[in-house]
Amino acid sequence: MNLSLAPGILEQVIEHAKTCHPQEGCGLLVGSQLATRFIPMDNARASSTDYEMEPAQLIAVLRDLRTSGEALLAIYHSHPLGPAKPSESDIERAYYPEAAHLIVSLVEPERPRTAAFRIIDGKVYEIEIHVIL
Repeated sequence: MNLSLAPGILEQVIEHAKTCHPQEGCGLLVGSQLATRFIPMDNARASSTDYEMEPAQLIAVLRDLRTSGEALLAIYHSHPLGPAKPSESDIERAYYPEAAHLIVSLVEPERPRTAAFRIIDGKVYEIEIHVIL
């Protein structure tokens, strides 16, 4: 299963990652089969090497998704200092196996790199990102 993004979503994610730099940015991508909305989240850890979505904010968004008819399609976070691949802690804390994980690397801020993965039972599978134009 690949990750499909509506026009402008990937740009919003990358801009958010740059705004949060040098800390990790994080957020959610929601929609039906196509991610049509990006929801930026606060990083409760305020770290350049780790993230945790603010718990109360995450619970509120997940509760709202139940009534909006949207689904959680992907969890995004940035790696200001590392590659666009899951770290050991990313793999250990992949609590939503139904969601893709979109990672933005800002090692070269002028040339952000993105990659998406499925993380299921500790196993990492790279998937394709399809941006609808």
